[in-house]
Amino acid sequence: MTIDLRTSTDFDVLRAAKVLTRIDEAAREAGVHYLVVGATARSLISLDLLGSSPQRQTRDIDIVAEVDSWAEFHNLVRRLDRHGKNVHKFIVEGTEVDVAPYGGIEQEDRTIMWPDDHAMNVLGFREAVDTAQSVLLPDGVAIKIPSIPALALLKLFAWRDRHRDDTRDALDLATMIEWYSSGKYHDRLYGEDYDVLVKSDLDLSRAGARLLGSHIPALLDDDGIAELLRILDDHELMGRLARDMSSPRSAPMVESMIEGVRDALDNG
Repeated sequence: MTIDLRTSTDFDVLRAAKVLTRIDEAAREAGVHYLVVGATARSLISLDLLGSSPQRQTRDIDIVAEVDSWAEFHNLVRRLDRHGKNVHKFIVEGTEVDVAPYGGIEQEDRTIMWPDDHAMNVLGFREAVDTAQSVLLPDGVAIKIPSIPALALLKLFAWRDRHRDDTRDALDLATMIEWYSSGKYHDRLYGEDYDVLVKSDLDLSRAGARLLGSHIPALLDDDGIAELLRILDDHELMGRLARDMSSPRSAPMVESMIEGVRDALDNG
């Protein structure tokens, strides 16, 4: 699937195109493949699906880069202007860019260890790349972003890791659940996936959450699924997730998403 935003006049799309043109040049020079994630990916999907950007936006751009070694990572980022003391933050065309590596530097538990001995979980990065969709932006730049299920998976893992300090990932996940009862997914629930709507007692929002959940397990290997289930089986943690989503409908949405995951595993 390709999202075509080449003729977009949206300010954030034009800004992203300018920044990502420079990042794309650096990545090509370094021979590194990358994926645009975070708020930029969220905005691009929302524009394609709904014709508008999400209410909560940030100006920074996050990318994940596949590297075989730290030397390869540094060969990429030396082409960018470093921002402050952090080895992963840069300023490109006036915009803060966060670059997270994965790949050959991963440890067995799917974490990377930054030079300052800070561990970071990168489970979901490789999986997001494997199912990425293309986006065509103004100025001729073409990028890759995660599919909605992959982006939701990344948000779930990110929320698990930092929810004690930051609940924004839960709000983003709530937005992605809402997407799955909108646009083409709305049509699917009244068409090829009508059985999901029936299982959800014709509640469109719950059906969307369940459909999204059913698309997540296919992204993961057995170890990844085991990690996902450790999160979803923690009732206290899932209650916290629903509260962090800050919506009266959050609890049934989380429950339905979990039901969708189990649907997929039972039918897999």
